[in-house]
Amino acid sequence: MPRRAAAARGGAARDLLPSEQGAGRRLRRGGTRHAAAAATERACRQQHVPSPREGRGVKLEIQHSTRYHYTGPIAETVMEVRLQPMDGNGQRCTDFKLEVSHAVKPRTYIDGFGNHVHYFNLVRPHAGLSVISRSTVETGLDPDDDEGEELVQDFLRFRSPVKDVEGVRELALRYRVSDPTSPAAVEQALDDLTVSISRDFTYDRTVTNVYSAVDDVLNLRAGVCQDFAHLFLAVARDMGVPARYVSGYIHSPGEKAATASHAWAEAWVAGRGWIGFDATHPVRTTPHHVRLAVGRDYTDAAPTRGVYVGSATGTMSISVKTRDVSG
Repeated sequence: MPRRAAAARGGAARDLLPSEQGAGRRLRRGGTRHAAAAATERACRQQHVPSPREGRGVKLEIQHSTRYHYTGPIAETVMEVRLQPMDGNGQRCTDFKLEVSHAVKPRTYIDGFGNHVHYFNLVRPHAGLSVISRSTVETGLDPDDDEGEELVQDFLRFRSPVKDVEGVRELALRYRVSDPTSPAAVEQALDDLTVSISRDFTYDRTVTNVYSAVDDVLNLRAGVCQDFAHLFLAVARDMGVPARYVSGYIHSPGEKAATASHAWAEAWVAGRGWIGFDATHPVRTTPHHVRLAVGRDYTDAAPTRGVYVGSATGTMSISVKTRDVSG
């Protein structure tokens, strides 16, 4: 595990935590928003995402570039990234490379959710940093056997930002499962919830931030992919359905270099396993959705996160490109 950066002479530790809302903004003490998503995506709802019926197995090449620029040298960066696509649940990563500037060689481990985590400490002065991942992924494969129901109970628990508040309970009552013993009834209730979130909430990158919780989204009636995924998780859990957060990408068919990072939810349906629900579009997930990491909420699955030590301020930029190489 990476060590935590301690405060250093000449500067304090500052957060590096990505979200959909802020690539290109200045990096700030305790509130940096490195957008690993919508700052480089076309607006999610303007993309064509195939319905599950349209989906077929595809092979995608993905390049995800993150660059940081500072107003002066900083003393240290400590960072971990979850940029290697997951294996399993109908997906297989056949190639992955991670390049970090300054000849940094990241180490790796598998976290408790099965995510590949790469981490590094850069402990010499630097005024910029780049992290570039390249991967090849096959999707739309036959699902593997997944964990048993006894292993998914952690995805029923609430913690901020996925809160059990009044608005969540009202939605859970509205879309309650007619027959909890019927997988089809559970799926129908979750489909209805997905459509409701997309219909009743406005996609707006200006109203929330990386720290927003579901009560903020309910009050604003707006948010981004991350917020809609959190709201889906909260309502599903209140309905008694285990649900987890997914960070990843969407490829838009017909475009040579589609650009999109994204977030959605997966719900555990007994006898069916994990099923993806994308409340932004709204659809069940398709072979054009690529899973990077999963967790209880965004903080478990953020594509990049860390801290830097120094008094300089900085900006960052993100570029994500996907290409269909199915042949």
